[in-house]
Amino acid sequence: MYRVGIIGLGSIAARYSNPSDPHPYCHTGGIRQCEATDLVAVADLSEDRKTEFKETWGPGFPDQSINYYDTDAEMLENEDLDIVSVCVRGPYHFAVMQNVLKSDVKAIFLEKPAGCSLEEVDQMTVTAAEKRIPIIVDYSRHWAPHLLRLQELVAEGLVGQVKSVIGYCPATILSFAIHNTDMICQFAGYDPMSVSAHINQGGGQVPEGYEPEPSIIGSIIHFQSGIQGFHVGEHGTKGAFSVDVLGTEGQLRTGYSRSATALHDKDGKLVDNTTLGLPTNQSVFKIAYQQIADYLEGGDLPHCSRNNYIAVNEIGFATIESGLIGQTIEIPCQERGRLIYANG
Repeated sequence: MYRVGIIGLGSIAARYSNPSDPHPYCHTGGIRQCEATDLVAVADLSEDRKTEFKETWGPGFPDQSINYYDTDAEMLENEDLDIVSVCVRGPYHFAVMQNVLKSDVKAIFLEKPAGCSLEEVDQMTVTAAEKRIPIIVDYSRHWAPHLLRLQELVAEGLVGQVKSVIGYCPATILSFAIHNTDMICQFAGYDPMSVSAHINQGGGQVPEGYEPEPSIIGSIIHFQSGIQGFHVGEHGTKGAFSVDVLGTEGQLRTGYSRSATALHDKDGKLVDNTTLGLPTNQSVFKIAYQQIADYLEGGDLPHCSRNNYIAVNEIGFATIESGLIGQTIEIPCQERGRLIYANG
């Protein structure tokens, strides 16, 4: 069993679900359901959060099996951990990751946004590579079982040669819409070349040195494969986290909700979903942690690791840059230091 510690006990770490949920949408629930992982430690500055965690999740784990710490440094010093899950707010990711990367951890599961600048992402990636520690970024919708299967089927020619992928998601680019950026890449590939975007620049007070996080109106993403990606943001009428995959032999509509899946052949005829062999629902976090455990056993890198999250972040920051200066941005983005207050 792989020993896991969580840093930060906010919503995505523990508060979106509870032990009775069959498919928990949080790190704690996924670790608990994964047969290869044990949650042995958590850290949070807030006594109220730790108390809430004990009351909600404590009954779901063996007595005295989880150690509680005030800080990440204290937890990392006292625990022998295989996997660390970084679930603090975005502006704290970089500082916490410096501590985690100094430890002997074997894998890091990092919440989105990976960093508040490309420079932060670059530095974390280089350090992790030097220590041969994989970073997996939590674009959580990616691990929906039906999406993983459809990703395979599309790669095998389900809709013929993919020509375009249209993603639908409004809101802030790095803290929220980045999930759909990853979903577009899930079907278009992780080889972006350029981005042209329109954004709402955002407002409100942010800490000194940061810029407000913009929201997306829309963007065009050009991939090396020749596939065109289109991100429909604030002016779209569809719900978040869905895509249309347009190919030479058909069209697939799908999203985080399994029920949204609809395949049409090249003549426009609806294909019976039962022919697709889509798996039943599971916790996306359970699947993600199992992928990490499988890697530690000698398997493939988990999804949303190095080359994948690099591509997604390049698109995200290029979207911001394009919207701010009104030009198409080539990838890799030349502006690496722009610091966005991405607090998701």
